[in-house]
Amino acid sequence: MTAPAMPHQTVSRGAAGGDLGSSILTVRTWLLLAAGPVGGLVFTGVYLAEGATRAGYRTLAQPISALSLGPGGWVPQLNFIVFGVLVCLSAAGWRAALAPGRGALAFPVLRVIAGAGLVMDGLFAQDPSGGYPPGARAGAVTVHGQLHTVFAVITITGLAGGCFVLAARFAAEPLWRRWAVFAAAAGVATIMFIAAFGAAGAHGGLAGLWDRAAGGATSVLTVAVLSRLAIISCPGVGAGRLGPAAGGVA
Repeated sequence: MTAPAMPHQTVSRGAAGGDLGSSILTVRTWLLLAAGPVGGLVFTGVYLAEGATRAGYRTLAQPISALSLGPGGWVPQLNFIVFGVLVCLSAAGWRAALAPGRGALAFPVLRVIAGAGLVMDGLFAQDPSGGYPPGARAGAVTVHGQLHTVFAVITITGLAGGCFVLAARFAAEPLWRRWAVFAAAAGVATIMFIAAFGAAGAHGGLAGLWDRAAGGATSVLTVAVLSRLAIISCPGVGAGRLGPAAGGVA
């Protein structure tokens, strides 16, 4: 006696495997995801404007944090805080976009860590050094200066770690597999740039350039991923990209 044939069932990999871009994201999710890049643009605009108008400030030699020193330093400090809050908010969007699947929790957590580090860097200014503000000499290390350094390290660790988490997620998905190299390279570049920043004495040579490049590497990755996610998750566009070979049915 043969068992009755069971009806064939199809299961979307988007539901079972959590393919990134296989589901349509809500407007709320997109607004949260956009908070990070928007915060980055505002942050960049403010520090560029501040750097261009500060007497004695050298963009290629001085880190962004040095702008928090001297008159008007509260503006760059507030800039750090606002950017950090927006990065933290973006974590909720990433949680919705990545779930379910690898990195759906780890990446948002790392975004919160990076955002919190930015907020704390805004609250604790670095110590004067490297001739900025003009006439300032490297003096005794202060508690707030040490805290600034600690939270800066935490921020960079969160940013670089997030790149590697995304690399692992991309490597597990056919549609994103080639992006794994891009994500891993962004993480390695972040570490290399911040190492170059430290090697430059943190406040000399091209320290300012390496400081900006370290944060820029992860920003480029984030914007690129969100751009592609927007394309493949749009109705009529994503459906064509997620056919049986990519999205798959079982």
